[in-house]
Amino acid sequence: MMNILKRPAIIKLFLKRAIPAYLFLIVSFIAIKYGLTSYLQHKYPSIVKDETVLGIRLPFAKRVVYRDRWLVVYDKWSPYLYVTVIGITCIWIFFLLKSTSEMANDLSMSALEKSDKAEAADDLSQAIYNLKVAASFTADEKLVDDINKKIEKLKSSLYTRTTILNKTVTEQKQAEPDKTVVKQPAGSTEYIAKRYKKVKRLGQGSMGVVWLADDTVLERQVAIKELSFQIAEDVEFKERFFREAKLLARLTHPNIVQLYDIVEDRDSLYYTMEYIEGTSLDLVSKASKLSIDKILDYSLQILKGMDYAHGLKIIHRDLKPMNILVRKDDIVKIADFGLAKLVGSSSVTIAGTVMGSPMYMSPEQASGEEADERSDIYSFSMILYELTTGTPAFTGMPKDVIAKQIQAIPAKPSSLVSVPNWLEELVLKGLSKNKEQRYQKISDMIMEITNHKNQI
Repeated sequence: MMNILKRPAIIKLFLKRAIPAYLFLIVSFIAIKYGLTSYLQHKYPSIVKDETVLGIRLPFAKRVVYRDRWLVVYDKWSPYLYVTVIGITCIWIFFLLKSTSEMANDLSMSALEKSDKAEAADDLSQAIYNLKVAASFTADEKLVDDINKKIEKLKSSLYTRTTILNKTVTEQKQAEPDKTVVKQPAGSTEYIAKRYKKVKRLGQGSMGVVWLADDTVLERQVAIKELSFQIAEDVEFKERFFREAKLLARLTHPNIVQLYDIVEDRDSLYYTMEYIEGTSLDLVSKASKLSIDKILDYSLQILKGMDYAHGLKIIHRDLKPMNILVRKDDIVKIADFGLAKLVGSSSVTIAGTVMGSPMYMSPEQASGEEADERSDIYSFSMILYELTTGTPAFTGMPKDVIAKQIQAIPAKPSSLVSVPNWLEELVLKGLSKNKEQRYQKISDMIMEITNHKNQI
């Protein structure tokens, strides 16, 4: 049973359940020390007697004082009381250890069952997460080793799928740059949903092509993302896509590209959004070296947009320079919430794949675990690292970069360029592998950057 104390997760569970026992012990000791002392002093007060001869008090006779009668009683009985309290606490702790062991075993078995179901559904990311939970609550070292081997096997499959997916997208982009929709050939005079007239192609990502179009109803230019035919044909994806699009439509902020509409036309999916006349942050930073003041200005705009999204419980999950647009007037807009997720809900993902961009994804995303607000903080810190130093923190093939995100520590910015100490500390804290050691809220980063920016 004592093997359970070798697992940090079980220790944490045990300590939480043992709080009442600790409180009982502390309160009992205080009661014995001060309560019993006060009671005995009241029950056995000091007694004063005069020396007498034949019952007559003599002049200058000594007075005899019996002060500490209560202390004699206390010294006699208090050890028994202390031992009794300690004994009760020890028995309590013993049964807590036993019940905690049983609870941890139940949690481990439940996590293993969930992992098997997730693996059967081909959701390897969820399977890995559940296996890690099972390992953390397992006291059997042999079972832990077996679970870790299975985790490594699933991770290998996950990385392989990611590499194949990236390679497929690259090959399609190189071999068929203009062939993005099978059932609706590209053409500048074509209309989408009898309303949006295509003007020109703006670019292409892994999920589809982006067009500049004229909205013939409201008479304005919009950007339209046309999802690839293979994705649009997935019925489950379409249901989730429309459900989460309603959530993303709530994002109305000066630093976030506004989502206007979702349409389905000729078996293809499109979503229309605000057209930003400008360029992506990666191209801006490559064109010329940005000053610290400009970097901080862009950073605050990005953080304010993300803080607003987090306030609505929406996380981006794919924050990177290519998804950040800079207008000609230096207004920054966060784009492409295509991988965004409402905290606590299922998300639009491709089952069994690592979602996000390897160079900017957090360690927990790279490990196939669940992303939260602190994952966006890590990705932003990666962007800030690159803006400050002029180079990404990690480079290489996608599989190698994913491994580095999990294990490697980036070089300190000050070892590459001259950078203020406070800014280096902010970046490195945001890049902590343990998300508990990062900034927990984006508002904390906004406050720190604002304070230092005002002093420049």
